[in-house]
Amino acid sequence: MRNVHPAPTGGTPRTVLMCPGQGAYLPGALRHLGQVPSVQRVLRTVDAHGTALGGTRTSVGRLLTDAGAPDPDRLVRTDPLAFDLATYAAVVASATVLLDLAATPVHAVLGHSVGDLAALTVAGVVTLEQGVRLLHVRDRLLRDAALPAAGLLATDLTAELAADLLRAEDLPQVRIAARNAPGQTVLAGPDDQLAALGRTARALGRRATPLTSRTAYHHPLLTEVHRAFRRLLRAQRVAPPTLPVYTATVPGPARTPAQLRTIAAAHLCEPLAFHRSLSALRLAGFTTYLDSGPRALLSTLARAGLPGCTTAAPSRTPVGVDRIRHRLAAALR
Repeated sequence: MRNVHPAPTGGTPRTVLMCPGQGAYLPGALRHLGQVPSVQRVLRTVDAHGTALGGTRTSVGRLLTDAGAPDPDRLVRTDPLAFDLATYAAVVASATVLLDLAATPVHAVLGHSVGDLAALTVAGVVTLEQGVRLLHVRDRLLRDAALPAAGLLATDLTAELAADLLRAEDLPQVRIAARNAPGQTVLAGPDDQLAALGRTARALGRRATPLTSRTAYHHPLLTEVHRAFRRLLRAQRVAPPTLPVYTATVPGPARTPAQLRTIAAAHLCEPLAFHRSLSALRLAGFTTYLDSGPRALLSTLARAGLPGCTTAAPSRTPVGVDRIRHRLAAALR
């Protein structure tokens, strides 16, 4: 990968590459990039290693290069492991393209929720093969846990208003999963309680949108899965990062092997404070925020939380290399 540099010191502007999690799967997202060597390598590696491990017969390459592939809701219902693998592969592949094409260097990577694993891969902490294997292990743990039906609900509430609403409605199993922006809070919990909360929020004139997710990430429901996954991660070899790795669970970069392993499991139980992480990055001198996923999910949050900073989502819609290069140049000039 080109354009990967340690974070500069002093007043030099810094750029961070953001790796989304939930919402990063889009059918055919890479259909105009399928012949790019770095993208081919990611898709072939994920499919080859996934086939060897079993668990799914769905081709991630087809999911990401065929616009007629199953939509997110259908895929997460019928083949949640394929959904996870496609989400991971899409972000890693898009990130490699952006790193190759960016005219200015990237100095750090920031993961969001399940996107932390992609961020660790982009930074060279874990290999693609390790990432695929970890997702297979996590899939088995989630299946074996026999969890109740649960998920995520995105709202336009502040965290304070969301907490007040939870107390007023007496929904103790619903928790704040993510403080993404001043006006976006994600809640996690059992489906029936989330549905009740959504109805109440909408009756108050607020937005409440169920997110495509196989379970209630960032919730105590996954405590035992988290513990088992953490035990397995202790045996994983991790390499020194090629650039600083930030996460939305803690404000500073992960430096030690133990911290890097912790990041890979944090999305299971730890609540996110993405807005806090963005603020910490801004204070550290990061002024440009590149979104490596479709739909501009993280760049939209960064734009809301960091007025005056440069944000860009060159892969927000499926386009080829020339168009991505043009979008990058327009954002970074």
